Amino acid sequence: MEKQVVEYSVTDAAIREMETQYMGLTVLGLDDKEGFELVHDARMVVKSTRVEVEKKRKELKVDALEWGRTVDSEAKRIFKLIEPIESHLQFEEEKITKEKERIQAEEILLEQLKIQSRVDSLMAYNVVLPYMDVATMDDDIFDFKLETAKINYDTEQKRIADEEARLAEERIELARKADEQAERDEVLQKKEDALRIGRETLEREKREAEEKKNREDFELKAKEDAKILAEKETKEKADREVRELKEKEEAEKAEAIRKEELRPDKEKLVVWAEAIASLCAPEVQDEKAKAVVFEGEKNLMRIAAEIRRNGEEM
Repeated sequence: MEKQVVEYSVTDAAIREMETQYMGLTVLGLDDKEGFELVHDARMVVKSTRVEVEKKRKELKVDALEWGRTVDSEAKRIFKLIEPIESHLQFEEEKITKEKERIQAEEILLEQLKIQSRVDSLMAYNVVLPYMDVATMDDDIFDFKLETAKINYDTEQKRIADEEARLAEERIELARKADEQAERDEVLQKKEDALRIGRETLEREKREAEEKKNREDFELKAKEDAKILAEKETKEKADREVRELKEKEEAEKAEAIRKEELRPDKEKLVVWAEAIASLCAPEVQDEKAKAVVFEGEKNLMRIAAEIRRNGEEM
C-alpha cells in the first residue's frame, strides 16, 4: 500500500495557538463569572477540536489497518499535545463546579440545622408541629408561633403556681379557722365555768340565806331580789353571747358553702380562659391578614385574662 501523508484539519500551529491563548486562563473564585465563562468556552473549543480529530481518524482508518495505525499514531501525538490544555481547562472549570456543590451542600446542612433548632425551640415549650410545617414556615410566622408558645407556656406555669399558692392559702385559712374555733371553744368553756360557779355561789348563798331566815325579813328579801336580778342579767348576757357566737358561726359556714358552690363555675371559667388563650391562629400570607391575625390573638389574650380576673373576684 502506498504510504500517504496523514493530515488533519488541525495543525500544530493551531494547537500552539490554543496553548498560547488558553493555558493562561484561570478562574479567580466563585464571583469570577467572566473567567469561568472564558475557561468553559475555551474547553469547548479544545474539545470540539479533539472530537474533530477523532472523527477524521475514524474516516482515515476505513481504507486499511496499517493506515489506521498511522492515523492512530498521529492522532495520539495530537491528543498528547492537546491533553495538557484540556486537562488544565477542565481543572479550572471543575474547581468552581465542585466549590459550588460544596457551598450548596453546606447551605442544605445549615437549613437542616435551622429547622432542627426551630423544632427544639418549640419543644422547649411543649409544642410539637409537623416537620414540614416548621421547615417551610416564614421566619416572621415562626417567631410569632414561638412567642405564642412561650406565652402559653408561661401562662400555664403561672396558672400552676397560682393554683399551688391558692391551695397553700386555703390550708393556712383552714388552720386559722381551726385556731379561731379553738379560741371560741375556750371562751365558751370559760363562760360555762363562770355560769357553773355562779350557780354554785347562788346555791351557797341561798343556803346561807335560809339559815339567816330569822333575821330581818326585809333585808333578806332585798338581798334575795338583788341576787335574782343579778342572776337574770348574767344569764341573759351569757345567752346573748352564745346566740351571737352561733349566728357568727352560721354566717361563716354559709359563706364557705357559697364559695364552695361557686368553685366549679370558677374552675370552668379558668378552663374556658385557657382554651381561648391556646387557640391556634391560621397561617396567612397577606400582610393585612397577618395584621388581622395578630390583632385577633392579642384580643383573645386580653379576653382570656379578663375572664380569669373576673372569675377570681367572684
